[in-house]
Amino acid sequence: MHNQLQLLLHRHHISETACDGTLSIDGIRICDTAEHARHRAPAGSYRIAIRYSPTHVRKLPFLVGPQGVCLTIGNGIWGSTDGSILLGTYVSPGCVKKSRTPFMQLYNRIYTALRRSHEVVLCITEEK
Repeated sequence: MHNQLQLLLHRHHISETACDGTLSIDGIRICDTAEHARHRAPAGSYRIAIRYSPTHVRKLPFLVGPQGVCLTIGNGIWGSTDGSILLGTYVSPGCVKKSRTPFMQLYNRIYTALRRSHEVVLCITEEK
């Protein structure tokens, strides 16, 4: 019985300001990601929990551990200092578009797994 949903975020481009990556589940690419390079969570494995975000005024998947880091809807990392991971289609460094659909698909997958008492884990890797 498989009691874990494992997400993989592979950061493939890191500059002084932006961090771009790809999010996948079971080797299947889900979407691109954008993060503020200076405020990103360290590479590693994190459990995911769904909590209400007063900043985003909605329930979001949060990494358990790093304060305030969540998977969310957005277009660009400018002004983002909470470490949020933006989901969507890559446009340019630190910028994604069309983020609502991949976010909702991922949110529903995470929500369903958690309701079934499965553990949800995000593994973050970086190219050196």
